[in-house]
Parts: sequence; structure tokens; C-alpha cells
Amino acid sequence: MTETEVKIHILDAAYKPFPTFAEWAAKTAVDTARWNRYSASAQSKSDGSNEALRRAREVVKRAAALDTGAIEGLYEVDRGFTFTVAFETAAWEVELAKRGENVRPLFEAQLHAYDYVLDLATQAEPISEAAIRVLHEVVCKAQPTYRVMTSVGPQEQELVKGRYKVLPNHVRTRDGVDHSYAPVDVTPAEMQRLVSEMRSDAFVAAHPVMQAAYAHYALVVIHPFADGNGRVARALASAFTYRAISMPIMILSEHKSTYLDALEGADAGKYQSFVEFMMARSLDTIMLVSDSIRRAAVPDPMESLAAINGPSAAHGGYSDQQIDEAGIRLLELVVACARKEISKVALEKVQGNADISAGVRPGGSAIWRPTNDGGWHLKIQVLSIQPSRIPTTSLPPAVVARKYDLLVPLDSGGDAEFQLREEGGMDEFLVRIEELLPSISGTLQIRSEMFAERVVAQALADLRAEIDRVNRRLS
Repeated sequence: MTETEVKIHILDAAYKPFPTFAEWAAKTAVDTARWNRYSASAQSKSDGSNEALRRAREVVKRAAALDTGAIEGLYEVDRGFTFTVAFETAAWEVELAKRGENVRPLFEAQLHAYDYVLDLATQAEPISEAAIRVLHEVVCKAQPTYRVMTSVGPQEQELVKGRYKVLPNHVRTRDGVDHSYAPVDVTPAEMQRLVSEMRSDAFVAAHPVMQAAYAHYALVVIHPFADGNGRVARALASAFTYRAISMPIMILSEHKSTYLDALEGADAGKYQSFVEFMMARSLDTIMLVSDSIRRAAVPDPMESLAAINGPSAAHGGYSDQQIDEAGIRLLELVVACARKEISKVALEKVQGNADISAGVRPGGSAIWRPTNDGGWHLKIQVLSIQPSRIPTTSLPPAVVARKYDLLVPLDSGGDAEFQLREEGGMDEFLVRIEELLPSISGTLQIRSEMFAERVVAQALADLRAEIDRVNRRLS
């Protein structure tokens, strides 16, 4: 045998089959209480808002579909670009074209793959090998070739879609170590075993995050196709969350390092690390959908502006210091988003501002920790808005102020949540600590912008109502 053949033989022999679902389930757990709370909250906010829910789900699907290709290095994305395309904001097609002529076809193929998975999820039939092969064909439709390392260097070869690999596809990891996938002759049997595991009673009865994590991990371990395995695995995983909550799992390019770490942990037998990663990404999706629905529920700010007329209208895992810093970081983010939103509507009719105020506890901390309810508080005045041209004969200018308390539980582990709660109202904005530390996540950035948009929009609507009330008194 040649040196290359010997190396492939060694790597084939080193293949470690994926665990049975019983082995996987014995070493993992899902925080079902937290999942139920988040998904129930999203469902309650969607009641009576079918179009808003459909639109929100479309956004997370587009984000997941765009970034799945970026994770594989097919093109590059950044936070702003991803959400420009996901929300289909102005000139999103122009921005997409700037990334290269091949990016849009790849994105559209990946988008169709998530639509195909949604169709799979709505069927009563279990997922089959044939369905997985079709999924590969759909997701890779716009990719004619793939790069292969040969004895003479990298070469482009035709990518055969919808068929299992005919050549070994072992890879070298980030650490420069060779990693074994299923040998070519073993692949069909391993795929048959995976489908059998996904049809077992234990798997069918399992939590959707557990199902998604297992199906994804097992397929990646096998690596049944010449290329596109990661994209297939991420889309396949979404079939189970689609069935449970009608949402895909949104894994963004910015999660790539943590994603690979979790997969490597699973390779070492630490399956819980990957389950937790998939849970976190599922919660990201649920929260983004929930906040998108709530933003859509408030009046359009431009309509409110146009209607303003008349006389008045001329601790667990983090230190206290880290929690303080994270709380301030959240407030500064929301204030920046609110000021940005106010600047869009600040015309001659209205003025506005957003700022932070804080209680101070002994020791000089910027955050006050009361003893009566076990939370941390920081008041934020999200909006103070008033007309700038007031006739001398009119009443004092109308002012609408919305204030929020920042609450942080004393148990500040990774599962803890910051909560911006409206003072005297029911509105709230939930943020997981891991979205703030070590840095603000892309999902939180866009959720904060939507939160600021709806608060400003609601304040304008309230201002309009107050001015109408004054006008009625003057008439």
C-alpha cells in the first residue's frame, strides 16, 4: 500500500461509532422547566398575532439558513449583515450581492433546506435515510464542487448530491490532529443504525432539544456525505424543534468556536456540553421570536408622529463585580438603542431622551441590592418625550416617561436572568447572563434594538393619546 493508503487505513480503524440513544440519554439532561417557561411565554405573546408570529419565525429561519453556510467557510458574514438579510431590511439584496455572486444561490438553497425540514417535521412519518439524502441534495444544490486534499495538494471535485460518500473524508482538527469519520464501507450501516435509533420509543419520547442534539451529533460523527455534513446536521436538528415549537435552531457564525468546543467535548464523552449548547441556541431562538412579536404588537411610530397635531403638538458562576458590569452593560446597550430609535423620530414636534439612574448601596456599587425581594435594581428612564414648539396659550407640554427596574437574581449562575421590568406596568425584557458575558451576543443586540423600538413606539402612541385628551379639553 502507498503511504496515503496506509494513513487512510489507520484513520478508518480509529473511527469511534456514535453512542446509542440510551447511552446518550444516560449521560445528559435537559432543563425542562426552563424550556417550558420560555416556550410558554413565547406562545402567550403570539396569541392573536399569527402574522407577527409567522414573520418572527421567518426571521430566525433566514438567520439560521444564512449563517449555516458561513460556519462552513463558504462565505463570510458579520452580525449586522446576518440580521440585515434575516429581517429583509432596505437594500438587503444589494448587501447580499456584495458578498459575491455565489452567495445568494447558496443562501437560497440553504433556505429551501429549512423549508424542506419544516415539511418533514409536520409529517407523522419518522425521518428516513431517503429524507436525509434528499435534505443533502437540497442544501447543497448550489454547490457544484468541493475541495479535496490529495497527494499533490487541494483539488476541486464534483460534489455528488444525495449520495453517501465514496471516498474517505477524515479531517484535520483545529489542533492539527487527524479526526476519523465513518469508513466508506461502514457508512450505510451507520446511517441505518442512526435512523433506527431515531425511531426507538425512547428517542421519540425524549425532549426535542435532546433529540436535536443527538441526531446532529450522530450524523456529524458518521459524516456520511462527501461535503455539506454540517449543514445537513444543523437542518436535521431543527426538525425536532420545528415539531415542538415550530421554530428552527438558530446557530450563528459567531457561535462557531463554542459550537466546535461543544462537539469536541461530546467526542470525549462529555455529551452534556453539546446538549447545553443546543439548549442555549434554542432559547436564543425562542427569545428572539418572542421579542419580535412584542415589537410588532405596538403601533407604528410614524403613524403616531403623523397624528400628533393641535395646540400641544407644535452570583452562582460570577462575582458581584461581574454582575454589576453586566447589568450596566445591558442598560447602556438598551439606552444606546433607545437613543438611536428616538433620533429617528425626533422631529420638530417631539423631543426625547433615554438615560440611566441608580440607587447606591454601601460600598459604592452602582447597583442597589435591596433585602426585601432578593433582587438587584437599577432604574432606567427609557423615554421622556415632549413637543418642542408650544403656543403660550396652551397647557404645559405633554410628557410620557417609561421607567424600568433592572432585576438580577442573587443566584447569578449561567442560568440566571436579568430582567428589565416596567415600573408600575407589565412589560418586561429578559436577558440571560451568557448573552452579556463575556460580550454582548448578536442575538441580544438585535433583541435590544427591537425592545427599544417597541418602547419608543408605545411611548409615542401614549403621547398621541395624551395630546388628544388635552385637545378634547381645549375644544
